[in-house]
Amino acid sequence: MLYSEMSKEELQREMTELQRKGRDAYERENWSEYEIYMTRWYLAKSYEIKDEVNIEIGRTYRIAEEYDRLTVTALEGIMAWGIRQMTGETAAVPIAQLEQEDEA
Repeated sequence: MLYSEMSKEELQREMTELQRKGRDAYERENWSEYEIYMTRWYLAKSYEIKDEVNIEIGRTYRIAEEYDRLTVTALEGIMAWGIRQMTGETAAVPIAQLEQEDEA
Protein backbone atom coordinates (compact mmCIF):
# COMPACT_ATOMS: atom_id res chain seq x y z
CA MET A 1 0.00 0.00 0.00
CA LEU A 2 1.23 3.49 -0.81
CA TYR A 3 1.91 5.91 2.04
CA SER A 4 -0.48 8.38 0.41
CA GLU A 5 -3.29 5.81 0.80
CA MET A 6 -2.59 4.95 4.46
CA SER A 7 -4.49 6.23 7.48
CA LYS A 8 -2.58 7.97 10.28
CA GLU A 9 -2.73 4.76 12.32
CA GLU A 10 -1.30 2.72 9.44
CA LEU A 11 1.44 5.31 8.94
CA GLN A 12 2.30 5.18 12.65
CA ARG A 13 2.58 1.37 12.54
CA GLU A 14 4.77 1.61 9.44
CA MET A 15 7.01 4.23 11.10
CA THR A 16 7.41 2.03 14.20
CA GLU A 17 8.49 -0.87 12.00
CA LEU A 18 10.88 1.34 10.00
CA GLN A 19 12.43 2.60 13.25
CA ARG A 20 12.96 -0.98 14.42
CA LYS A 21 14.58 -1.98 11.13
CA GLY A 22 16.66 1.20 11.14
CA ARG A 23 17.91 0.52 14.67
CA ASP A 24 18.89 -3.01 13.64
CA ALA A 25 20.76 -1.73 10.59
CA TYR A 26 22.49 0.92 12.72
CA GLU A 27 23.59 -1.67 15.27
CA ARG A 28 25.02 -3.81 12.43
CA GLU A 29 26.74 -0.64 11.08
CA ASN A 30 24.99 -1.15 7.74
CA TRP A 31 24.85 2.55 6.92
CA SER A 32 23.25 2.29 3.46
CA GLU A 33 20.39 0.15 4.83
CA TYR A 34 20.02 2.55 7.78
CA GLU A 35 19.76 5.50 5.38
CA ILE A 36 17.07 3.74 3.34
CA TYR A 37 14.94 3.10 6.44
CA MET A 38 15.39 6.67 7.66
CA THR A 39 14.39 8.08 4.26
CA ARG A 40 11.29 5.89 4.21
CA TRP A 41 10.50 6.97 7.80
CA TYR A 42 10.70 10.66 6.82
CA LEU A 43 8.44 10.03 3.82
CA ALA A 44 5.84 8.24 5.98
CA LYS A 45 6.09 10.96 8.65
CA SER A 46 5.59 13.61 5.96
CA TYR A 47 2.29 12.02 4.94
CA GLU A 48 1.25 11.83 8.59
CA ILE A 49 1.88 15.56 9.23
CA LYS A 50 1.18 17.08 5.78
CA ASP A 51 -2.08 18.73 6.84
CA GLU A 52 -0.64 20.17 10.06
CA VAL A 53 2.77 21.50 9.09
CA ASN A 54 3.36 24.97 7.68
CA ILE A 55 6.46 25.16 5.50
CA GLU A 56 7.08 28.69 4.24
CA ILE A 57 8.47 29.52 0.80
CA GLY A 58 11.64 31.60 1.17
CA ARG A 59 12.41 30.35 4.68
CA THR A 60 15.57 28.42 5.53
CA TYR A 61 15.26 25.18 7.52
CA ARG A 62 17.79 22.78 9.03
CA ILE A 63 17.72 19.35 7.40
CA ALA A 64 17.45 16.67 10.08
CA GLU A 65 20.16 13.99 9.96
CA GLU A 66 22.37 16.28 7.87
CA TYR A 67 24.74 19.18 8.42
CA ASP A 68 22.96 21.32 5.87
CA ARG A 69 20.09 23.74 5.46
CA LEU A 70 17.50 24.20 2.73
CA THR A 71 15.99 27.48 1.60
CA VAL A 72 12.55 26.46 0.34
CA THR A 73 11.57 27.68 -3.12
CA ALA A 74 8.54 25.46 -3.80
CA LEU A 75 6.29 22.81 -2.28
CA GLU A 76 5.04 19.82 -4.21
CA GLY A 77 2.99 17.32 -2.25
CA ILE A 78 5.06 16.21 0.74
CA MET A 79 8.32 17.43 -0.78
CA ALA A 80 9.94 20.81 -0.20
CA TRP A 81 12.12 21.96 -3.09
CA GLY A 82 14.87 24.43 -2.49
CA ILE A 83 18.52 25.35 -2.52
CA ARG A 84 20.96 23.49 -0.27
CA GLN A 85 23.13 25.96 1.62
CA MET A 86 26.34 23.91 1.50
CA THR A 87 26.34 23.12 -2.23
CA GLY A 88 24.00 25.64 -3.82
CA GLU A 89 22.25 22.75 -5.56
CA THR A 90 18.50 22.40 -5.99
CA ALA A 91 17.10 19.48 -4.00
CA ALA A 92 13.85 17.98 -2.78
CA VAL A 93 13.51 17.05 0.90
CA PRO A 94 10.52 15.42 2.68
CA ILE A 95 8.74 18.07 4.75
CA ALA A 96 9.15 16.00 7.94
CA GLN A 97 12.93 16.30 7.59
CA LEU A 98 12.83 20.09 7.83
CA GLU A 99 13.44 21.66 11.24
CA GLN A 100 12.84 25.32 12.00
CA GLU A 101 15.77 27.43 13.06
CA ASP A 102 15.61 28.69 16.63
CA GLU A 103 14.26 32.21 16.73
CA ALA A 104 16.75 34.68 18.20
